[in-house]
Amino acid sequence: EELVKSGAIEGEIAEAWKEKLAVETKVKELRAKASGGDGEAMLRLGAWYAGEDDVQSRAWFERSAATRNPQGMARFGECLLRGIGGPKDIAFGAVNVTEAAAGLGSDYAALLLGRAFLNGNHGLPKDPVRARFWLKKVIDGGCLHKILGDECVAKMAEFLRELDGGAGE
Repeated sequence: EELVKSGAIEGEIAEAWKEKLAVETKVKELRAKASGGDGEAMLRLGAWYAGEDDVQSRAWFERSAATRNPQGMARFGECLLRGIGGPKDIAFGAVNVTEAAAGLGSDYAALLLGRAFLNGNHGLPKDPVRARFWLKKVIDGGCLHKILGDECVAKMAEFLRELDGGAGE
């Protein structure tokens, strides 16, 4: 490294070494950000490992998805759906892909996810916490892209009130 920095070694070998050092520095910076909870850094690390170490790539995408990074969710969903870097899990893969769409602001996707988690449909587990999360996005106006009518939103609001009242939480 010192020989390259001093100029004693030049040419292709020196350039390759400098490029390797730049990549290592970038990866080190990304790891530091990722360890601080930065979902985008986790996503970039997953992409960096993709194709070379699919297990490591999937692990970083999963961490990114856990921070609710939409692209991390989509990439982790793809890993699950296709069995990249680990076993296939069609149901959970579909959730990650769909959650990414809902997380990007689709009230319809949020409604579908809320219902699926509420009823345990499409191979998904019954999960009232996740169901409540997605249904609240629909009724609280937390979705950027809206196609559901006022009547549907009002119906979901009433349903959620009943669910909350009967849950004892």
